Amino acid sequence: MTSNRQAMKSFSQLEREVIEPGNCVACGTCLGLYPEQLKEENNLLGPKPVLKPGAKLEAEGLLEICPGYGIHYKNLNEHFFGEGLQDYVLGNHTAGYIGFSTDKEVRQGGASGGVLTAMLLHLFREGKIQGAVVIEQGRPEPWSARPIIATNEEEIKACAQSVYIPVMTNKILAEVAQFKGTLAYVGLPFQVAALRRLQQRGHQAALKIKYVFGPYKGTSFLLGAVESYVRSNGAKGLEDIESLKYRDGEWPGYLRINLKDGRVFRSPKFYYNYLIPFFITKESLISIDFANELTDVSVGDAWNPRFESQGQGFSVLLTRTAEGTELVREMAEQGLLEIELIEREELIRMHGHMIDFKKRGSFIRIDWLRRLGRKTPRYDYRPVRIGFSRYLVELVISLVIASCSSWPARALAERIPASLLGKLFDGLRRYWKFLSKPTKRKGISHVDYEQID
Repeated sequence: MTSNRQAMKSFSQLEREVIEPGNCVACGTCLGLYPEQLKEENNLLGPKPVLKPGAKLEAEGLLEICPGYGIHYKNLNEHFFGEGLQDYVLGNHTAGYIGFSTDKEVRQGGASGGVLTAMLLHLFREGKIQGAVVIEQGRPEPWSARPIIATNEEEIKACAQSVYIPVMTNKILAEVAQFKGTLAYVGLPFQVAALRRLQQRGHQAALKIKYVFGPYKGTSFLLGAVESYVRSNGAKGLEDIESLKYRDGEWPGYLRINLKDGRVFRSPKFYYNYLIPFFITKESLISIDFANELTDVSVGDAWNPRFESQGQGFSVLLTRTAEGTELVREMAEQGLLEIELIEREELIRMHGHMIDFKKRGSFIRIDWLRRLGRKTPRYDYRPVRIGFSRYLVELVISLVIASCSSWPARALAERIPASLLGKLFDGLRRYWKFLSKPTKRKGISHVDYEQID
């Protein structure tokens, strides 16, 4: 064990290297490991860990676990998948599918095809897990969310929806340590990376988690986005909210906010995305993992006209480990999942813009930050070359985000009706995707990457 003085220096190093530069990715791992010494400080700018008043912390090795400090993908892939990183775009996987839950209630209740919920329910019914780490929307306040260990089918189904604000999922590790039984886990890429690092190091609580799942992760926004949205619709603020759902209704869903005075606000998914450039999280800009590459099975929306025109909800599935592959095969054979094998190129086309945003854009943004003397996460690979035209595209994206995320721009946005701003944003989004498609999608499936120390 280290001395208190050394340990405090260790946490000070975490503050200096990760938290103060704004690279805390809100995974919550440090909170879950040291609940007696650390607490969550949360405001409209996002959550972060802080020392409790008068607390002394022994935190040897915490920096090496923190994904905001860095992730060694080759090492983790070798440990969990038996080989180094082979597919730098989608992550190592055994197969890719389009699918959905054959249970209509589960399919309709999910953000897309209900696949994650269906897998959790199947494992629970088969006795392979006794609980699942999931996110519960609307607790402790209607506008917030928290991690819980769901221990029955009703709780699992109630946590089926997407949540787009930061939630420190891994703070649940303190409860996991006390849990009697085997768990499944649903988390975002940075959270999964931290969990995998703990499992690799033999952490007893982390090893109780036998199945690791997660959604694709593009961008998320700060809680301030929700407050801005309700204000632009004439409400005073968060305290007026009675309930909130980010993907209510038929796929792809819509934002639904019920106010205490009886008013109801609805906005199609692609309309309320106007909030992203105004309130995008820092971790969205520095993450290089879109497809949740370290999971057993990762799931995303099937953005393809063939499926979008049908509504109902379709998911992309990537099976990665033997456990994940066997689970999906078993559920398909039992008629619990309807799946269709999809080629890699089609999987990439469905999410081409966001894959490019992570697999080229993030590296450009990180390079610019380093040139400005800023601290950034340390990754163990990078693209060999990114064309000049892609740098120009990123310059436009970065200027838009920098302008929109300023306080004057946010204040102006609140004065414009959300319905009007949403329609305007959706039109601009479509036009931008059309203009940038040749540059952003060119060669994305065959970008060369190199390992670095």
